[in-house]
Amino acid sequence: MIESCDVGSLPFPGDDERFLKGSKSSPGSELWNYFEEEVAKGLLAKIDAGIDGPNFPQFSPRDMILMFLEMFDGVERSEGGFVLKKPIEVRPGNLLIPEIRAIKRRANDICERAGIPRIDLKLCLTGPYVLSSVFSPKIPRSWLIEELGKALAHIARANVLKEDKVSVGIVSLDEPTLGIVDDPLLDVGSPTRQILLQAWDGIFSTCKLAGATTCVHLHSTANPIFWELGSLDVVESHIGDPIYGSRKSRSMLEKTGMLLKASIARTQPDDLIKLYLAETPDIKGKTVEERMGAVWRSIQRSEMDPIQLVEPEDLLVQRLIEAVQLFGEKVRFAGPECGLGPFWSFPCAIECLRRTASAVRRVNELLRSSGT
Repeated sequence: MIESCDVGSLPFPGDDERFLKGSKSSPGSELWNYFEEEVAKGLLAKIDAGIDGPNFPQFSPRDMILMFLEMFDGVERSEGGFVLKKPIEVRPGNLLIPEIRAIKRRANDICERAGIPRIDLKLCLTGPYVLSSVFSPKIPRSWLIEELGKALAHIARANVLKEDKVSVGIVSLDEPTLGIVDDPLLDVGSPTRQILLQAWDGIFSTCKLAGATTCVHLHSTANPIFWELGSLDVVESHIGDPIYGSRKSRSMLEKTGMLLKASIARTQPDDLIKLYLAETPDIKGKTVEERMGAVWRSIQRSEMDPIQLVEPEDLLVQRLIEAVQLFGEKVRFAGPECGLGPFWSFPCAIECLRRTASAVRRVNELLRSSGT
């Protein structure tokens, strides 16, 4: 059967500054306790929404790039990008991602509050390609990707938990900028291309040895480099990406043995507003931009509930059925196309997850009743 999962990020309903300080505090401190409880509440909300494999809550104050760079010793910010004061290594005692540490510490409590025997968690790691892009161009990119890959494999090894009350079943490597812009460094035959493949393989192999399913999260599959990874189990991209509508994709999935995570819910607020405007011609404004601005202002003034912009459950069911019709048993997971951090509110994001989980359950029932 198909399992529902999410990409991770959520809008934060609390105190941003306090939360950020808490993530860098010592367990047991007042600030850490605040951080730990907010992480627990975020995970509980995902579980309550019905998500089978919830990603650890990646609340919007925590930047997906900075949260990993902060784990490395010797990385400093400069005007021309991040620089290194020493070779990349994970800071001693800093191997656990703070959110994972919080969930590990609160696992018993979370299970009791959710009424479940154990937590089946999804872990996301920001990939070495994206991380390398924020460093100074003076640092050789190939060397940087290689070193970041080693450090991330070290982090992965520590964070793929397999404990009595919490287990990480899926590890997703997030590489959202890959394929968005043509990068000569990734051309076939380029040394950097091979170094990136080796860096990914080192991370994924570490996760597989620990018993986790591996996934790559992309915003575009224009660069087909990911098909070359023998250690990759699942690929996912955004709604509308060619991978979801191509019979060639089915052939590649068969050839490589990979599985597909079907993206069934849009997560970009501007995309959702444009879809709303297409069905609501009376919004004042001459241009699309003016009409979008009117919607944003209505939400900010609390004149409009943004939950009405979340896509209806029936549409999510339709998208998943179409994916199953084209890819069959290769569709192993389904969820929103990306993180929900940019959403208008925490309740709005959780409603998207609830509709997603319900849509997956409905399709599973259809598959069961049809004997598929």
